[in-house]
Amino acid sequence: MHPTLRILRGLACFAAIRVRYGPVLRALCLIAVLEGLAGAGSDAPAENPDPNGAVTAPAGSRSATPWIDLAPSAVLAKHSEAKDSDLEAGGDHRTRAAVELGGFYAGFSVWAYFAWYRNHPPLSNYRFGGDGMFGVKTYAGGADKMGHAWATMALARLGTSVLTEGGWDHTKSTLLSAGLSELLFLNVEIRDGFYFEFSYGDLAMDTVGMFAALALELWPKLDEMFDYRVQYFPSPRYIENLDGGSNRDGSPSCPKTACSRWNIAEDYSGQTYFIAFHPSSIHALRDSKYGVWSRFVDVGVGFQTRDYKPPPDPGDKLNAHQTLFVGVSLNVQGVIDWLGRDGKHETLRKIGHGLFEVFNLPYTIGGVGVTRYAPDKPNSGGA
Repeated sequence: MHPTLRILRGLACFAAIRVRYGPVLRALCLIAVLEGLAGAGSDAPAENPDPNGAVTAPAGSRSATPWIDLAPSAVLAKHSEAKDSDLEAGGDHRTRAAVELGGFYAGFSVWAYFAWYRNHPPLSNYRFGGDGMFGVKTYAGGADKMGHAWATMALARLGTSVLTEGGWDHTKSTLLSAGLSELLFLNVEIRDGFYFEFSYGDLAMDTVGMFAALALELWPKLDEMFDYRVQYFPSPRYIENLDGGSNRDGSPSCPKTACSRWNIAEDYSGQTYFIAFHPSSIHALRDSKYGVWSRFVDVGVGFQTRDYKPPPDPGDKLNAHQTLFVGVSLNVQGVIDWLGRDGKHETLRKIGHGLFEVFNLPYTIGGVGVTRYAPDKPNSGGA
């Protein structure tokens, strides 16, 4: 079969399969797409046909990292220089990368089933709707929308990293991984219509996350300047749910049909979202006599909600609230680069860099902002 037809067949398969037919089948469809893309380049000459396909940082960069932030030209440039003979010498890395990415998607689908759907009764009719986006009375106060954008972006960038490390062309990997991430969360939204509602707002924020991943991967300077991260530490209420405790009135803190101990994604009271700007991306500042601090400090805008979900104990009489703030954060990537500048722990440095591209170390964000309180009990909802 022609490679292009294999790609189209795999994408159609992935989009058509509903969750109940099993995450493994969708993973196999994903692998079929990737194999089709690999086949599409099999007739190309040995040299890289797209020398400009890899995203490279400015030539004057000083330290190599797996992300653009501190100018990893030496790391990402290798993807544009890789040849088929190099891949064959170490095994079929592209197939392995496809299988690994399929495994991530299968694992996510299994987790989503247990976290969101297993114990939740289905609706009597399929539901479309809007859940208020960032309204103060919405079920999560808008933190769910920030989470949708972040999760789509993070999964897309993870897929790009897995594929390019396996030898795939960077530009093609970026486009494919972003599309697959969007398809995955579209599939989630379709399923939500049977249990909660198909939310146009969720889908819109998924799309924002997809375009953020594309922009950060394809425009090196943008990635050097910005991160979109989540800071997370389990909230006391989520820990109570894990322990299977009871409310003050004796009712269970986590009713079987209302919440799941697996649902860490909706522990919004433990999450803070932060759009970070790296002052070190201003090279004149970074390289100045007193500019070393810029490697370790980020500034940015943050958003968080508290006491929306998990729902607090009714006996606590807490008021759900949301906060928008400007603040500063520790740039852990800069710390890792500084500590690993001798080059002796390159693997650990790369792992740490990738992790803190999308996560913030707990309790390392501070700022000032405005807070809005819900006038009464927020609406219910989920996923």
